[in-house]
Amino acid sequence: MSRIEWTRVSADDIEEAVSMFICRIYPRAFRVRASSGDGGIDVCVPASKEHFDVYQVKKFAQNLTSKQKKQAEKSHARIARYAADRGWTIDNWYLTMPLDPTKENLIWLDELAKSKSFPCEWRGLSHVDGWAAKFPEVVDYYFDKGRAILNEELARFTAVSGLQITSDSLVNAGNFSSLEPSNVINGITQLRESLNKRDPHYCYDFAVSGAPPAANEPVAVPGTLAARSVRQIGESYVTFDVHARCAESLNERPITAQMKLRAKAGTAEARDLEEFAKFGRAPRVPIAVSDMAVDMPGGLGMESSAGLVRILEPDLEQSSFERRLDILSPAREVLSSINLKMYPPMQSADGKGASNRGVDKSGVFEIETLTILGPPIQMQLRFTRGDIQGKYPDEVEPALSMFDYFRPGNKFRMSRVRGSKDVDMLDIPPDLLSKEDAAHNAVLLRYVRALTVIQEHTDVEIRIPKYETLEELHIPETLQAAQLLEGEVLQGRWQSSTVVLPADAPDPEESGPVVGAEPLVLDVGGSQVDLGMRRIVLESAKAARTEIDSDGDKVVTFEPASENDIVRVDWLDPAGIESSDAPIE
Repeated sequence: MSRIEWTRVSADDIEEAVSMFICRIYPRAFRVRASSGDGGIDVCVPASKEHFDVYQVKKFAQNLTSKQKKQAEKSHARIARYAADRGWTIDNWYLTMPLDPTKENLIWLDELAKSKSFPCEWRGLSHVDGWAAKFPEVVDYYFDKGRAILNEELARFTAVSGLQITSDSLVNAGNFSSLEPSNVINGITQLRESLNKRDPHYCYDFAVSGAPPAANEPVAVPGTLAARSVRQIGESYVTFDVHARCAESLNERPITAQMKLRAKAGTAEARDLEEFAKFGRAPRVPIAVSDMAVDMPGGLGMESSAGLVRILEPDLEQSSFERRLDILSPAREVLSSINLKMYPPMQSADGKGASNRGVDKSGVFEIETLTILGPPIQMQLRFTRGDIQGKYPDEVEPALSMFDYFRPGNKFRMSRVRGSKDVDMLDIPPDLLSKEDAAHNAVLLRYVRALTVIQEHTDVEIRIPKYETLEELHIPETLQAAQLLEGEVLQGRWQSSTVVLPADAPDPEESGPVVGAEPLVLDVGGSQVDLGMRRIVLESAKAARTEIDSDGDKVVTFEPASENDIVRVDWLDPAGIESSDAPIE
C-alpha cells in the first residue's frame, strides 16, 4: 500500500479514519465528539476502573498555526471537565494527528501539560502511518472507494458459494450428488475470507446445520456479537454471526431494525415484554414479531412478515461486582450465606425504571430487583432457582439452602463480601416462594446433600442427572444410601426372605437371628455407583421351607419367628472391617 498523502485527504475523513485506527487497536474504546468549536474527536480508552487514556484526534496535516493550537488547548480543557464530571482519572492525553511535531510544538505541549494533572504526549505522522499500514481495510473504506468495494465482495461471496442467499432461490441437491466434504474446504475458507477482507467495522462467521437453533434455550454469545441472522435455504439453516471489530463499530455503522412486537396477554412473553419496557430487563424468552425489517452489514439484512426476536442483555462482565447475601433468623443468627456476582443496573428507555440482577457461581440462585425510580421509589424483589441438572451436588447445595430459608419471619441483608456487615436487614416478604416451590426445593436439597455424602465414598464424579420428574432421581434410595454411609442403622419390617446356600451347608436352625451381606449399589442417572457392602440382620427368623435348585444349592425361605419381624441394615465400612479381627457372619 502506497503512503497516504494526508494533506490531500478530506479533513473529516482524517478524523474518522484515525479515530477508527485507535478503536481497532483498543476494541473497548469509544469516541466523544466535540459539541463546541474546538473540533476533533476524543477517543477514550478504558485503562482500569474509572481510569482512561484519551486520544484527541485532530485533522491537521501541516504545521500548526496559532489558531489550531488554541483549538487543541480548548479540547484539552474540555476533556478535563468532561472527566471531572464523571469521576474519571485521565492517565494520559495524546494529541493525535498525521503531523510530526517540531521542537517548538513539543515545548508548547509541555506547557499545556503543566496546566492540568495528567501527562500529555504527541502521536504524529509516524504513528498514524503505522496504524494505516496495520489496518489497510480502514484506509480502503474511508479513502479508496472501500464502501463500493465492500458491496462487491458480497457479490463475490455469492459467486464463490454458488447459491443465492435467499429462501426463494433453492439449490437442487441432485447437482451435488457426488460431493465430498473435502471438496468444499477451500470454498468455505474463501467464503469467510471474502466476507472479512474489506469491512473495517465488522467481521463475519457462518455455520450450516440441518436444524434451526432452539428458540427457547439460553443463548451464550461472545461480547463481540452485534447481530445473528438465521436463514432457511432448502432443508438447511444458515446462521450468520456479525461481530463488531470494536465498540465504535455500532456507532459508525449502526444495525437498525423495525418490527411490531407481539405477545399474548398472560403469557411469559407478555410479562417479559412489559418488564423490558418498564424496567429495562432483557426478556428471557423469544418475542414473536411481525412486519420485521432489519438492516445489517454485509447485505445480510432481511424483511419478514413474521419471526422471533431475542433481546439479549449486553456484556456486563467487566462491570460486575461481588456482594454477599445472608439469611438471618428472627434472633439475627446467620442461617445461610452465599456470594453473588452482581451486574450493573439496566434502565428502561424512558429512564423511569431500572432492573439489576445477581447470580451465584453455580448459576442456580438468582436475585433480581425491579425498581420504579419514582418518586416514590418502589422496588420488587424476585428470586429464581436455575436448572441444577448436570452440576456437581456440592456446587448447588448453597443455592438450594438459601431458598430453603426464604420463610416469613426470617430476614436478609446484602453487604460487601469483605468489610463491615453493619447494613440494614429486611424482612423476607410473604409468598416469596409458593408452598409448592418450597416443598419441591426442600426435596431437591435433601437429595443434593445425600449425593454430596455419597461423593465422599466413591471415585466416580457424580453430577446431578437429567430428569423430568422427581421419581426419576431415585430419591428414597439415595437418601437411604447416604444414611448408611454416615453410620446410621436403618430399621424396618419384613415378611419373607430367600437365601441361597451351598449344597454342603448345614441346615439352618429352627429359629434365631440371620445375618447376611449384599452389595450397596446406587443408580445415579443410569450409572451404577458401587458403595461397598451393606449388612442385613433379621432379628428373629425361622426356615419356613428348603428347596434344591437346578445347580444343587439349597434355597431357604425365612419368615419372622416369635412375631419379631424387625430387620436392621447398616453399612460395612471397609476401614472398620480391615481393623477388626472379629469374623462377619
